Amino acid sequence: MIWSNKIIVTFLLGFLAAAQSRLAFEVVSIKTAPRPTPELTRAGNGLAFDIDPARVRIVGYTPFALLGRAFQVEPPQIDAPDFARNEYFEIQATIPAGATREQVPEMLQTLLAERFKLAYHRETREYHVNVLTVGKSGMKLPRLPNGSKPSYTSTQLSDGSTRITQTGNVASLFPVMNSFGGLQMVDETGLDGMYTWVQTRPPATRGMTFQDLVREAFNAMIEAAGLKLEDRKVQKETIVVDHLERMPTEN
Repeated sequence: MIWSNKIIVTFLLGFLAAAQSRLAFEVVSIKTAPRPTPELTRAGNGLAFDIDPARVRIVGYTPFALLGRAFQVEPPQIDAPDFARNEYFEIQATIPAGATREQVPEMLQTLLAERFKLAYHRETREYHVNVLTVGKSGMKLPRLPNGSKPSYTSTQLSDGSTRITQTGNVASLFPVMNSFGGLQMVDETGLDGMYTWVQTRPPATRGMTFQDLVREAFNAMIEAAGLKLEDRKVQKETIVVDHLERMPTEN
């Protein structure tokens, strides 16, 4: 196929216009950072994602984590090289005048494209999720009075098991479930109150992983509360990384 000069010029002008219209941070500084630890995080230097009207400060994030923020998807919905999970960075960026915090994900996409040379495409893939619902007998835990404060205690028992008592709403359970239990959760309980949840994790036996322990303990806790988990298949958008540099271009 032969392209005329007019077609080529029109194509280039369109490409340049699209690039110029892409929302971006005004000033960006990226440097490597140590792997986050509890000590660093407590000191404010381990893991942070802070946004104010003028700037963004990101500490201890990997490119994989940045992709999740940029495209607002869950980790299973990102198909990226392994190294994207193992390099940590600190990013300081200036937000353009008039831009809002809701536009930060779009600016992160631009940052990844410009500094990490991100190229990607989108696919729809099938995922398994665990849907949390109320069982036939209803919620068995008493709802706490309005104004009850979240709390968390962990007690080691004489038989080697661990009893965890947590006060919070249903959503407060999800981070642990999703991170350690391997359960991608969807809440369809309709419960918006505060409750006290108790789970007992038995001592690990040979061949049982920590993830297995957490899953079993949460399943028992959910059943005791009168809730149930239902496995479903859902279609979700996936960000598939075609190219990503291990290190960003220079500041």
